[in-house]
Amino acid sequence: MTAPHPIVTPTSTEDHRRAALDVLRELDLTEVEQARPMVSGHRSSLPLLARGRSERVFLFKYYLPPSPDTLLPAGVRPADHVRRETGFYRALDSIDPARRDFPAPRTIAVGPGAPPRWILLEWLPGAVGPAEEVIGQDHVHELLRRLAAIPTDRLLGRRSFPLEHWDPIGYLDRIRAMYDAVLFTIGEARWRHLQRFFGEAVRWTDGRPHVLVHGDFLESNIVVTDDDRPFLVDFERVGIGNRDHDFAWFWLHSDRHPEWKRQLLLRWLGNTVGGDRIRAEWGIRSAIAYLAIRRLRWGYLTHGDEDARRSANLALLDAALEGGGALFPV
Repeated sequence: MTAPHPIVTPTSTEDHRRAALDVLRELDLTEVEQARPMVSGHRSSLPLLARGRSERVFLFKYYLPPSPDTLLPAGVRPADHVRRETGFYRALDSIDPARRDFPAPRTIAVGPGAPPRWILLEWLPGAVGPAEEVIGQDHVHELLRRLAAIPTDRLLGRRSFPLEHWDPIGYLDRIRAMYDAVLFTIGEARWRHLQRFFGEAVRWTDGRPHVLVHGDFLESNIVVTDDDRPFLVDFERVGIGNRDHDFAWFWLHSDRHPEWKRQLLLRWLGNTVGGDRIRAEWGIRSAIAYLAIRRLRWGYLTHGDEDARRSANLALLDAALEGGGALFPV
């Protein structure tokens, strides 16, 4: 009797690539060579283009375990990103398999195991050109509207699906898990101010219906096709919560011209008046305060007192805490 081959866990980038290509061969697919290989933003997967016998092209994502020196956000487990994305695609397959309501790639196959090691998706080729010309404000707002329209009750209670909770209560829970690094970085006075700020944020935003939140709503995760249709990809941080979270994430990370960003913000707030406007501002401020704290923690844990971005991130935190003219244009 022939002894079974031992299972070898890949330990290097080349090992992972060989393992991914082995899976492609098992699926009767071949890798499509690219002039510029795709890169996972979180280094959590190896994305490859693959072609089948029918010449159809797919996106193959081979999930990678975090390297020993990876600094994970507070409260995040190593396999959460895999469980979250594959769980979301499975949930989406049950409520919108043809993707008529939600603009995301269609699922072709999901690998075995818990969590799966890979997923095969529909390939959505983007229009050629710089993001500034391809992705417009209409696309951003359309995707945010589609996210908010998905019924969140269909996503809750699923096994092995660790939904993120992106709301002021969830932000505060994460920040408290960062206590040691954060307190050293911002000091006791700002820490107390931060606690009061989130107490007020919860008061203003509590009771708003939770919406589907992408969790990493960036230009790099938006695909606009040649026929001007926008799609979202990369659901490793998907969750439910604050309807302003994805907007704030995009607005803060965007490197577009300040006037373009100003118009984007005014358009987002344009349909809100009175109490709704105040609640929207609190939603944006709380998301930005959380992101500033996360950046400060990362800077401290990786660079200590030499963190070159500390002053800028403290200024961002203070602007979020103050609100008004410090953050929002008139």
